[in-house]
This record gives sequence, C-alpha cells and structure tokens, in this order.
Amino acid sequence: MSGESVSSVGLSLVEHGRDPTQRPGRTVVVGYSGSRAAWAAVVEAARRAGEHGQVFVVYAHPRPPKYLGAPYFGRRLTDTQGRGRAALSELLGDRLGELPVTHYVPELIGGAPANAINDVARAREADEIVIGRSRARRLSMPLIGVSYRLLRIADRPVVVVPARSPTTT
Repeated sequence: MSGESVSSVGLSLVEHGRDPTQRPGRTVVVGYSGSRAAWAAVVEAARRAGEHGQVFVVYAHPRPPKYLGAPYFGRRLTDTQGRGRAALSELLGDRLGELPVTHYVPELIGGAPANAINDVARAREADEIVIGRSRARRLSMPLIGVSYRLLRIADRPVVVVPARSPTTT
C-alpha cells in the first residue's frame, strides 16, 4: 500500500441473510461518494460479486493540509470523516433494502479517491474494481478524474459504470 491506512468506518459488516455454507462469490471494491453514479456503481458491484460475494464500499475523504495545525486540523478531519460516515451509514443502513443481496463492508479512507480505492483493492485481494462515472459525457469522450487515474494505476480490472437516471435505481 502507498502509505495510506485502510480503516473501517465503525459500521458493522452488513449482510442480507447470506448462507455461510455456500461457496464464496467474488470480491469487488467500489468507490462511493453519495452521487447517483456512485449508487449505480454499488449496484453493479453487488451484481458482479454475487449473492455470496463481498463488496468493499470505499468512501475516500480529503485529508486536511498539515499546515492547519491544531485545533483546526482536527476539526477539519472530523468534519470530512463525518461526511463519509454519514454517506456510508445512509447507503448501508437506510438504503440497504434497495441494494442487491451480498455482503457489504464499509471502508472510510483518507486521501485521494483513486489511490484509496486501489489500496483497498490490493489489501482485500479484490477480483475487480467498480467505479461510477458522474460526468454526463458521450461514451466517445475521454475519461477524466478518478476513473482515469484508477484505470492508470490499478493492477486488476476496472469497470466504469455511467450514472443512471433516478428511475432505474
């Protein structure tokens, strides 16, 4: 890993009545930001993992600049971590019933999103990574941002999922 720590959110592991005697499915890592594209990516990741697989849902939050110093650094860190915890709690708490059946593991990581997602995929020995693409661009347009960076650094397959309309989620 590139010096970033992989830490869980403090939420418990979330399952939909998985049968422990069944052979395990795939391990998939997905980036989550709370956006419509991220929701579509989580749904696709769960579909690809299968009922007996596991999906590591990564919310990457920005780390405050070190020059802030105490107490501002701590306040800013608490604020960004709080937004991540809230997003993961909503997804894997309030909206869990809307997601496909699989095993979900929340991950709250500080740092650049592409690096955080890639680090979790390596640490968890994921079969693949799924990421949403939020920009409303034609498929012929080049990828930019997190999707582009992840495609360049990942050492395993990356699936890029376009945002879907709210009626299909």
